[in-house]
Amino acid sequence: MAVHGQQNGFLQRLESVHLYDCGDVRAPFPAKLLRALNNLRRVSISTCKSLEEVFELGEPDEGSSEEKELLSSLTMLDLQSLPELECIWKGPTRHVSLQSLYFLSFNSLDKLPFIFTPSLARSLPKLNRLCISECGELKHIIREEDGEREIIPESPCFPQLETIIISECGKLEYVFPVSVSPSLLNLEKMRIINAHNLKQIFYSVEGDALAIDAIIKFPKLRELTTLNCSFFGPKNFVAQLPSLPFLEIDGRKELGNLSAQLQVRPLFFFSFLI
Repeated sequence: MAVHGQQNGFLQRLESVHLYDCGDVRAPFPAKLLRALNNLRRVSISTCKSLEEVFELGEPDEGSSEEKELLSSLTMLDLQSLPELECIWKGPTRHVSLQSLYFLSFNSLDKLPFIFTPSLARSLPKLNRLCISECGELKHIIREEDGEREIIPESPCFPQLETIIISECGKLEYVFPVSVSPSLLNLEKMRIINAHNLKQIFYSVEGDALAIDAIIKFPKLRELTTLNCSFFGPKNFVAQLPSLPFLEIDGRKELGNLSAQLQVRPLFFFSFLI
């Protein structure tokens, strides 16, 4: 009993986990371990060739009050060079709160199809920086359905997000639902390059009132780079960018569509790449 108590005490104090080149590890955070990591703040995993999932969530114990408590102290998640990773969150994400997550960086995750479930995307009030690169199977940042319960009506919200960088994600179709856009009041930089299947940055979902004649202001956006993207949002969507001095667009056919949706002040720098 004493040893068990000492182990729990150690796990409850643990703040940072870094895994590198752990060839046989498939699931580093099983559910029982994760429940003990109350103060886990930083997770960095790289070059683990067999890793298939990161967090095994499981169901809370009967009578437990831990709903919306798992990973509530996590501030940084950095995943690099994990060729077999198919799932970050395995299990019901309604028991997870990413209320402290500030920095998220993914690189070379060859099999990952999505990043957040809808319920997770509603628990990110402090997310500041989102960087995604070389994720060849990534189709959605936010999965369209939870698959575990009815979707609640609240929209995802990223009030502190300042930087979005996405590159070399060849199957990505969209970035965010258009209902997210009013919350992006602090967005300063958006760079999306070599996402050749990207249809729109912001997309509409069934019943989304913002998809109809929406005018959304991005008051702090100062850099917008987009390559091979025909529309900023749904066709009736207009983005006001009063602070934008830097705009870079790659692709002749995209220029007319995008310019019709962007209301910008006179630019200090404009780059048009063919």
